[in-house]
Amino acid sequence: MRWITILLMLVIGYSSAYAKIGDVIQQTGVTDIERKGGEKFEKIDKDFDVESYDTVKTKNGRTAIQFVDETRVDVTENSKLVIDEFVYDPNTSTGSLSLKASFGTVRYASGQIAKNSRQNVKISTPTAVVGVRGTDFSMTVDETGASTIILLPSCTEVPGPGGKVDRFCTVGEISVDSDVGSVIMNQAFQATRVDTAKNPPSKPAILDLDENMINNLLIIRKPVKLDADAESDRVKAIAGILDLDFLAFEGLNKDLLQIDEDELWGSELDYNPLDVEFLYDALDASMENIIKQMQTDLDKKNKGDSFLGTDPVTGITIIDQPPNWLFIREDSGGNYTRMELDKNYTYSIDHNQNGNEVIDFEINPNGGAINNEITINQSN
Repeated sequence: MRWITILLMLVIGYSSAYAKIGDVIQQTGVTDIERKGGEKFEKIDKDFDVESYDTVKTKNGRTAIQFVDETRVDVTENSKLVIDEFVYDPNTSTGSLSLKASFGTVRYASGQIAKNSRQNVKISTPTAVVGVRGTDFSMTVDETGASTIILLPSCTEVPGPGGKVDRFCTVGEISVDSDVGSVIMNQAFQATRVDTAKNPPSKPAILDLDENMINNLLIIRKPVKLDADAESDRVKAIAGILDLDFLAFEGLNKDLLQIDEDELWGSELDYNPLDVEFLYDALDASMENIIKQMQTDLDKKNKGDSFLGTDPVTGITIIDQPPNWLFIREDSGGNYTRMELDKNYTYSIDHNQNGNEVIDFEINPNGGAINNEITINQSN
């Protein structure tokens, strides 16, 4: 009888480990879910049952998952989320939760576990760990594993008099840690970037952007097959302008969503930012704009022009507004960006505005080291 009891306990324990922990509450486009043990569900639908150890891979779709403790995660296109652990006791509203944003952009909204057992919540990327203190935030992981974390307001809608809906927003606090540093963010739309686990998070900067624009921070793109001869001619044309020696292209046809988990999460130890391949067709931006921007950067370097004022080529306006620099850029399609940047630091900005891309725009009047790197992607 004793052996039967033990066997029953083992069977019950195994079953509960793989029980339903949440539902897909919104689904558009194509999303696949891989289950521990190799089982794969393609093109899932709304109301799909989510279990611990599931891996969510979006293609041209978006997926929103509501866990049983009211935690919610939204996964945008071409992204990968791994559910490492979920344990919840509804009687005490406590438990533990571990998620990995491996690739793309994922938004997280705290539930009961974060409110009552925040020490048991671990949200991580390949280069950073986010300490949750009951709030919303987004994580964007690019091809190198570098992470951009943005603190978001937590908003609820409450019916008001006369059928009016009142929206109330609060801002919580999160910590972002790498192996060698940590920052605290407690203001809406504060952002930090962690290039590798061996680099500290950048000093938080407040982004002047609408909450709906967060999805446009996804900077990954589907690799395209390159014609060797055409690509060689393109490299020679650029090198002829700036007398540059570009490295050969490799790996542009690799499906990044299929990279083995251990391979992606171990790459930060060997990552050298100087080895990044910079020549790619980023978000379908025309090569003409890239060449024009590179020529503009060379002219500025040779002439020593001030970075203040409006650049007619890039459309960027920099205003000296103590104690900050004011960065403004707007295109004819209605995309608008405005950032106030602390003058005590230096910045390198990559900005793709509806296909018109500016790369490595520097705010660095004294020519020192760059403290912060900011990437912004916008589209209609």
